[in-house]
Amino acid sequence: MSRQITPKPTPTVKVVNKTPDNTTPIQMNRTNTNVSYVPGEVIIRYNLNGSMQAQTTAGISGMVSAAVGASVVADLSSPTLPGVQLMKLPGNMSVEEGVSKLEANPLVAYAEPNYIISLNDPPVAGEISAQTVTPKIPNDPSYSVLWGMSNGADHDIDAPEAWNLSTGSQTVIVAVVDTGVAYNHEDLAANMWTNSDEIPGNGIDDDGNNYIDDIRGWNFVSNTNDPNDDKGHGTHCAGTIGAIGNNSIGVVGVNWNVRIMPVKFLNSLGSGTTDGAIQAINYANRNGASVISNSWGGGGYSQALKDAIDASSAVVVCAAGNDYANTAIYPAAFDSANIISVAASDSSDNRPAFSNYHVSLVDVAAPGVYIYSTYLNNQYAYMDGTSMATPHVAGLAALIKARSPSLTNLQIRQIILDSVDK
Repeated sequence: MSRQITPKPTPTVKVVNKTPDNTTPIQMNRTNTNVSYVPGEVIIRYNLNGSMQAQTTAGISGMVSAAVGASVVADLSSPTLPGVQLMKLPGNMSVEEGVSKLEANPLVAYAEPNYIISLNDPPVAGEISAQTVTPKIPNDPSYSVLWGMSNGADHDIDAPEAWNLSTGSQTVIVAVVDTGVAYNHEDLAANMWTNSDEIPGNGIDDDGNNYIDDIRGWNFVSNTNDPNDDKGHGTHCAGTIGAIGNNSIGVVGVNWNVRIMPVKFLNSLGSGTTDGAIQAINYANRNGASVISNSWGGGGYSQALKDAIDASSAVVVCAAGNDYANTAIYPAAFDSANIISVAASDSSDNRPAFSNYHVSLVDVAAPGVYIYSTYLNNQYAYMDGTSMATPHVAGLAALIKARSPSLTNLQIRQIILDSVDK
């Protein structure tokens, strides 16, 4: 949910990474807006409660899929989210018909389309208060342009005051669920997460997390262990969260020290699907993320995606969207207890022309205009959007976790909500 300003513009696109020329907008009964989804695919969750608890997902899925002539494409389940799968419907069955038939089956808790998700860039080219203490200023050469960290008008997140209390910790993991991260960037490399339980290159899932050689994270677009960024969006978000501080290079993140886990589910066009988002959230949950940063949204209301977020022990920070509207964008608009929904503010502490707003669906606003951060090929760039506001808050959540490791995700969320300027 961003607009790149420099070094060069990228187009706003909303296409499916699986079937880019074949998306279909429809009105589903369980949604209030016209949204796009992947034709012929549904996400399903089985009813594993009560008498069904003894049944295995595999056993139930065989009966359910056979009843409608469908086939299982992928298992989206995790230890905290059992019984979720992606199904391919027979060619003569519409998604709407498939959802209706599947939800009529008592073995099915719910079925829904596999919605299209995107970065939702702004159409055109908040604030967290820290405790008042002596500021701590890093020596990073571009620190002076990071108005969101600190500016003379105090329309910022008061980062220098917070840094006097903590500059972060490499025991805190922040998952950047996005287009990937340029993990070799000069200002990020030392703060990247490494899966220490995995032996590189041996072709074995050493840690038993169902991903082979996932040393740096995972790429759910290509289903490989290389979550490198091919767009720049995720790298920009990662820099705001955790560009290395006080290293005399480039910029500084809210956390000088942190572990950034790249989880890629959006392709080079900034597009993905609900099943990819669920798998990405599950991966972050399974691998110890304390904070999950989500600068994306769109699609319809997905119960499966909400279930994945509800099952997380992390603080889940989500961009509110860039439609300059009083509207619901998911996942930011889910009523999940661990979500922080983030709108954007500008350097005058006003809402910019693109940012969504809602009295009950948006929790906080943070700097999101003309934000300078890390980019591809060891470069740096300015970008706009609630995408840029989101990592300011995700970074703050990580900083609080570093300062007070015993706090739960709900406690950290409440501290942030109680500390904003009102």
